Amino acid sequence: MSSELRERCDVAVVGAGPAGLEAASMCARAGLDTVLLDEQANCGGQIFRSIAASPLPPDSVLGDDYWRGRALVREALHSGAHYVPNTSVWGLLREGEVAVSHSGRAALIAAKRVILATGAIERPFPIPGWTLPGVIGAGGAQILLKSSGLVPRGPTVLAGCGPLLWLIAWQYLNAGVRLVAILDTAARTNFLRALRHAAGFAASPYLAKGLRLMRAVRRELLVIGNVVALEANGNGKLQGVTYRTASGSRQRIDVETLLLHQGVVPNVNLAVSAGVVHGWNEAQLCFVPLVDGYGATNVPGLAIAGDGAGIAGAEAAEARGRLCAIAAIRALKPQLEMADEEKAARALLRRFTRGRAFLDALFRPSA
Repeated sequence: MSSELRERCDVAVVGAGPAGLEAASMCARAGLDTVLLDEQANCGGQIFRSIAASPLPPDSVLGDDYWRGRALVREALHSGAHYVPNTSVWGLLREGEVAVSHSGRAALIAAKRVILATGAIERPFPIPGWTLPGVIGAGGAQILLKSSGLVPRGPTVLAGCGPLLWLIAWQYLNAGVRLVAILDTAARTNFLRALRHAAGFAASPYLAKGLRLMRAVRRELLVIGNVVALEANGNGKLQGVTYRTASGSRQRIDVETLLLHQGVVPNVNLAVSAGVVHGWNEAQLCFVPLVDGYGATNVPGLAIAGDGAGIAGAEAAEARGRLCAIAAIRALKPQLEMADEEKAARALLRRFTRGRAFLDALFRPSA
């Protein structure tokens, strides 16, 4: 690893999360001059945030799905890819030209191929009182846990919907946080809509894992469902959260920390600025870039991997990163045979997108 920027490279990968790590590793091992750019000080992206520098004991609190990211980081850092952390990519200018800020200066990197692996961002969840100190996004709270081992000290409530809400509840219970309740805002009718996708979900790896997680949380924590209204209360800081259910029941819980979450959406800022065509994804209620089976966009030489091309989770992101890398390798080193690698990547992608439609319907935010 070196902090020096290069003016030229074969492949520039933006983002060192699951997709970016896999794309950079595969390109570098194929002999391509590969640069891996990331704004954080350590590899991992949001899913594996600070995995090489977490203050938490290994194999504790965060679960196996987090700690398996160590192997991805290790492989990428030993692949020969030129990893440059603490680097903000702020523009994709002319074709193959990446504009960055690093060590207090701006620079341009000329790349034959660019792979965006910018991941996802938390969907804003505005409610009355959401700007009070003590109200925080669940994703932001999880970043504090992963990177610094920081958790709330006082009574805490989680509110909203989505798989991350249940995961962070489980992680917080492991960390000894004083969790009071989950206020679930997913409509009960979501389950009926999700049922038509149940066969695919039953055959996916998510079923058993999700059931174990939710059962573990429900054993320890009060879950209040069908919440249709939320309000954070307090004078100068959060002191309570008031909620109303679909039956009309209105209650208040005294609380010092409120974590809000309503799902994640692709981080499309760079893609939009580069002129990538986007379309509305009604299932995930967000705009997504229009890409082909290798992540290629309408912009020549620019591909998008991972959750930046549509929310599907870490394993699917890794598969998409590999497919973007395969396309880059074929374009720049056509003599290399990649059929087996592509077959394996597509099998992985199929396996981990099989249950996605069920999850999208089940955790669809209410109107």
